[in-house]
Amino acid sequence: MTGETIMIVEDEGLITLHLIALLKKTGYRVIDPVYSGEMALRVLERSPEPDLILMDIKLAGKLDGIETARKIRQHLPVPLIFVTGYASERMLESMQEVAADRIIFKPFIEEDLLAAVRESLEKRIYNKGAIFKKNGSPDADMDQKSSSGTMIHG
Repeated sequence: MTGETIMIVEDEGLITLHLIALLKKTGYRVIDPVYSGEMALRVLERSPEPDLILMDIKLAGKLDGIETARKIRQHLPVPLIFVTGYASERMLESMQEVAADRIIFKPFIEEDLLAAVRESLEKRIYNKGAIFKKNGSPDADMDQKSSSGTMIHG
């Protein structure tokens, strides 16, 4: 699966550049990255919905990644992967409350990140197929697989 659009919300320039290069090399489209929660919300208001969002926790601006994800989830069902260097028990609980599809810890292994992206996108397609089936759409018979639950990579 390639060509899906991914939004990166990350305030560390080198990590952003690494993510962009990795995702583009794998065939994904990356929209212009943003470094704050406020910027992410503005972009999402005026742009087409991305297929997936990669979100850091500690961001520039007043909103952290968890609060930004909470606001996004109120309006969009887009898959969201937290990519973070923070792992306190309270923060993990907050990330899971927001219903993150995955949590990847920095420094990450490229293969783990790409697997999480692929699985989250497959889950999205599967969920859309389930909606089509429920609504009686002819696309409901598509053969699709999904991974379930939250994967936490160390």
